[in-house]
Amino acid sequence: MTNLTGTIIQKLPSRLATANDVERMTESYAGEARQSPVRLRYKIIAYVATWVAALLLTAPGMWSLAYMFPLGLVAVIDRHLANDGGWGVLIGCYVVYIIHAFSFFRSKTTLRTAILYGILVILLIGNVAGCREMIHSH
Repeated sequence: MTNLTGTIIQKLPSRLATANDVERMTESYAGEARQSPVRLRYKIIAYVATWVAALLLTAPGMWSLAYMFPLGLVAVIDRHLANDGGWGVLIGCYVVYIIHAFSFFRSKTTLRTAILYGILVILLIGNVAGCREMIHSH
């Protein structure tokens, strides 16, 4: 709308905010605050630090075999399959970690991020145990 001098007049809202409007706005802000996503930088730092710690705890002198590290997941369950399973087992182990990483970095809430980080720690503990079992059995 314009007045006679050509300046724009802003139309005021036709009604004032009611208690329901205020409650609805407060709930939406509370929902956003409850989610409080973890910043990507912190996710990357935690993820890389956990992986490095797991690799260092496994076998520091065997870096040439680091690509086989995921086989420790299978070795916890069946050491024979981990040793003789072939490329399919190795690729399957990599897929587990790739799916987990995708889920971890896409998580939107702090709770989901913490749960997925706990799953990563459990997977890597099993992985380290399986690798150590395979190394020390030979």
